[in-house]
Amino acid sequence: MASQKFNYFSFLFLAIIASVLSYGIAGIEFDNDTSRFCKTAQDKDLCKTMISGVTNWNDAIGEAIKVTLSLAEELKSQNDLIIPALVNLQPRKKDSIQKTCKESFETVFDMLKEAQTALAAGDNGTLQTKLSAALEAECVDALSNAGATFPLANKAKELDTKVSICLAIMAQKDTFVHRELRNR
Repeated sequence: MASQKFNYFSFLFLAIIASVLSYGIAGIEFDNDTSRFCKTAQDKDLCKTMISGVTNWNDAIGEAIKVTLSLAEELKSQNDLIIPALVNLQPRKKDSIQKTCKESFETVFDMLKEAQTALAAGDNGTLQTKLSAALEAECVDALSNAGATFPLANKAKELDTKVSICLAIMAQKDTFVHRELRNR
């Protein structure tokens, strides 16, 4: 009889511990860990850095856009650094690359601003369209074709990576929401 009570309490104790541990693990995964927003991003570490501290999908997308917008604004202001860095090219080619990059950075900046507006309005279709339009590789391609390896070229590549992360978070959110709706 005593051994049956001991087994019952042992089983109950194990069940309670298992419940606490599984709840704790689930709580960590969903409440404190931004990695759930970055599962489909190519650069998961950069994604986690971009959205550090967020707790929901809209904040994750909003923070990713904000960080990317900041880099786009910085690149817009540094466009004049392109020509001096392309010393081995003809002046006309330098001007063409600078114009391409200026237009590219402005397009990315404008599309990200419009994506912010769409996010605030809850317009996911427009948000997706604007983020896709912000994925502008013309400057990166022009700099790469010219053999440019200076810091601005690396920042232009980083901008494309960050826009890709915004798109990855958006696509993952859509998948998550559709799965949640199906499970209801």
